[in-house]
Amino acid sequence: MASTGPRLPIELILHVISCYVSGRPRAILSPVEPETKALLAFTLVCSATYGTASGFLRQHCVHLASSSQLRDLLVCLERPSALPTRFAAASLGSITALFLAPFGPSLDDLPTAIWVRELLCSVCRSLRRLVIDLPLRSLYPADDHLDVRRVLRDGFSRLTMLEEFVSVRDELYLDVFDAALRTDEAQVWTAWPNLRRLALYNVDTSHRFWIKVAGMPKLETLVLTRADGLLDGCVKTAYFEKTSRPLRLVLVNIASDQPLAMPRSTWAIVDPGHGMRVEMYSVPTSHGDEDEIELCQDWVKAGALRGALWEWEGCQVQATGTTPQPQ
Repeated sequence: MASTGPRLPIELILHVISCYVSGRPRAILSPVEPETKALLAFTLVCSATYGTASGFLRQHCVHLASSSQLRDLLVCLERPSALPTRFAAASLGSITALFLAPFGPSLDDLPTAIWVRELLCSVCRSLRRLVIDLPLRSLYPADDHLDVRRVLRDGFSRLTMLEEFVSVRDELYLDVFDAALRTDEAQVWTAWPNLRRLALYNVDTSHRFWIKVAGMPKLETLVLTRADGLLDGCVKTAYFEKTSRPLRLVLVNIASDQPLAMPRSTWAIVDPGHGMRVEMYSVPTSHGDEDEIELCQDWVKAGALRGALWEWEGCQVQATGTTPQPQ
């Protein structure tokens, strides 16, 4: 029997749906989040709510934390005939944000790598924000007998529209040649011309690294967690050799491991206009016996998924003096 009670205008219902993500506009939500569950429920109400809810799901809720989740997503979208006609336009091509962590402890899994490449090829024109938690250092090129690394490199190289990228565990280590061969493979992120925000873990901040950073035409913010080599050379000298573009650099670590003695005697000369703002953001510790690597990685991952990473503010490092100055 049809209900004869008052009905809410569809415009009001759509506004309610938008409220589920308006408070966390930059977050990538997992399947267990109440907002994700609510949006999924609205996709089943009617065609009007489906369009709005499914759009928000693709913007905020593509959270792939296992190979089975990745496989299921690809399988479902390869079977459009299983969907009602009004839903047939749904595709991977409208995904704008993504969390990707489908591997187990080892990268040596060719089927999963192929699925990752298939996904990245499908979203390359729409994807703007990407957070990855991949064990890229678990399989070195010399041991990669299935060519897993080449498959992944091919997929990641296609993300030319990407604007924000976070690698939780490494520097996006996608080399396919053994380091003993002395090949200088380009970092994949240097092929993303629209990149504005970049966060990497345990980067070797050699002179060559800063030259690559300087070559990124739109990069505004660089977050480096537990970076190596910061005490070995002047980051500003290397960077401003190739560009005059401003850059915000945030160094993330536990307080006791922050590079307080990093060379900066030439900063006033090479950067008189303070074009590079250097900040030290210290990850809080509780008992002091935590694994420092896991602590920093988990903190960055949580911040990236909440959409808060780029707003973190650390103590600004001055050109002179021995300690950072709070701002």
